[in-house]
Amino acid sequence: MIVDIRTYTLRPGAMGPYIKAYGNNGWPIQLRFLPKCLGYYQVETGVQNRVVHLWQYKDIAERAAARAAMEEDAAWLGYRTASAQFFMSQENKIMKDTPFWPKMKTVEKIPIGIVDKRTYFLQPGQFGDWAKIYEQEAMEMQIRHLGRCIGFYVSDIGAQHQIVHLWAYKDIGDRAERRAKMQADPNWNSYVTRIAPMFTHQENEILRPAPFWQPPGT
Repeated sequence: MIVDIRTYTLRPGAMGPYIKAYGNNGWPIQLRFLPKCLGYYQVETGVQNRVVHLWQYKDIAERAAARAAMEEDAAWLGYRTASAQFFMSQENKIMKDTPFWPKMKTVEKIPIGIVDKRTYFLQPGQFGDWAKIYEQEAMEMQIRHLGRCIGFYVSDIGAQHQIVHLWAYKDIGDRAERRAKMQADPNWNSYVTRIAPMFTHQENEILRPAPFWQPPGT
């Protein structure tokens, strides 16, 4: 499986009109062509005036065929032309599942109130070593503390040496409490100390589901 992670930056003040226009017009058209939306979010904390959406495909050929069919649809082309006024920039990256996703066992069915989207940048050549250490030493520990992972990907096409993982929480207080307990765990701190040299930097965004997307398990 591959995941197309798309980040659109809107003009200041355009978020409300865009969400309404896309939810009423673009969303229903797009769902006719694209096989599976894994999430459609507005950035709450991070770079503002952004939406982040994730689309899953069997492979790059399925993605190409689905998007080609959509680009030939008159209704989609009409919506896309009308919506161009909202955007400052658009970008995407094609990710693939990490070796341990989606077989990671989630221990809690936490409602998706917010999502912590974390992007970690690895040193070149470090993914294999890091993935082995994470799966053996940290994966179960992190799930035990944080509760619900909803995606764990590594870059495939586009900027390389990136890991993107998403964690669901009921709210920002739930996130703070769970992460505080994890960071107080000495085994977690030992793992972090061991793998820290493998990374160049890390960043995150707090996302909130768009009103037209129904998160699973809610």
